Amino acid sequence: MDVEYLLTATRSARKTLDLDVPVDMEDIRECLRIGLQAANGSNQQSWRWLVVTDPSLRNEIAQLYRAAYLLRVGGQMIADFVPAGTPEGRIMSSTEWLVENMAKVPLLVIPCYQPYLPRIEGDESFHQATLYGSIFPAVWNFQLALHTRGYGTCITTLHLHREQEVRRLLGIPETYVQGCLLPVGRLRAGHTFRPARRRRVGEVVARDHWDGPAL
Repeated sequence: MDVEYLLTATRSARKTLDLDVPVDMEDIRECLRIGLQAANGSNQQSWRWLVVTDPSLRNEIAQLYRAAYLLRVGGQMIADFVPAGTPEGRIMSSTEWLVENMAKVPLLVIPCYQPYLPRIEGDESFHQATLYGSIFPAVWNFQLALHTRGYGTCITTLHLHREQEVRRLLGIPETYVQGCLLPVGRLRAGHTFRPARRRRVGEVVARDHWDGPAL
């Protein structure tokens, strides 16, 4: 796969996941191996990745995910109330499809990381940047590797509204932070992604100062 295409056309996959085709665990293992080559804080590699295949566990996580989503949107599904065909409508339809089908996705991956630096007063921004900067490069590597092998996924974080329930369900120690949840499946046959529309570089990049000239 062309590198520039891979980097610009690896998109979030929800409705494009094929729920009826099993994943190859050797493929997943290889994608994780590639993912774990990513940079992380002080090369501590203080991570533990949970690959959830058990249907009963996936079902319980899906129920927690649904409860978290309903908490965020006021207690009811809202996709039907968003104009169809609009960017917002497409996003909400895709989001709620995943809410309804999470238990059917063949594989759920939760990357966890153990903070390795002692906390000091006033270091919240530093702590968060170091922590998540040690998780998401590997997550993105994993996503890229999946794409090259015909799989898709998306980064979700809604389950963190039920973080403690998921922690108890999967036996995650209190010292570890759950970075996100990745539903993984094969892409539907024949589906390809294309680069998304993005704001121009000059609109979002400034030189030297916040209100400096556009790059």
